[in-house]
Amino acid sequence: MKKSILLWLALVSLLVQPALAQTPPAPRGPVPSPSVTPDMPAAPPGAAIILPPAPTVPTRPPPAPPVVQVSTDAPGTTEVLGTGLRIIFGAGRSDLNPTTERGIRALVHSVAADARFTLLATAAGKADDASASRRLSLSRGLTVRGVLINEGVVSGRIILRSMAAPPPAGDIADRVDIEVSPSPTAPGK
Repeated sequence: MKKSILLWLALVSLLVQPALAQTPPAPRGPVPSPSVTPDMPAAPPGAAIILPPAPTVPTRPPPAPPVVQVSTDAPGTTEVLGTGLRIIFGAGRSDLNPTTERGIRALVHSVAADARFTLLATAAGKADDASASRRLSLSRGLTVRGVLINEGVVSGRIILRSMAAPPPAGDIADRVDIEVSPSPTAPGK
């Protein structure tokens, strides 16, 4: 009986041995399912293309330019200051006359389109009531700013400084000085 069992085991081993030789060895670790394996592309993907951000679209139209008060009886003159202009106002007044308005318009058209404008507005006042002179100087500065905007200057290129303190002795107190400076260029240009 022992011999028949050994013979039987030898026969089974001869039949099983070729089948084991044909199968590949089992892989180590978990075996992925054929349906889960991702498809591999033939070539690696190209460089990523990053588009610039879309321009912002205004949701409402820009506000209308301010209305500038021009009075034929308003006292005032203009003086050239290097690349800028000084507008001299009448005492206690913040309106322009046609000559001063034309002077501001001419200044805008004589400088580069991307120039920056700094307005320094002053007004004579009393030492005990600085707020009145500050309000008057602000009103003058806003009047000049209105002419600049009406002529196409972007409001972001205008800086308005309203001074409550009177200027040094011997200087004209009722005025707006317009200083023109070139726009700073972007780095690398």
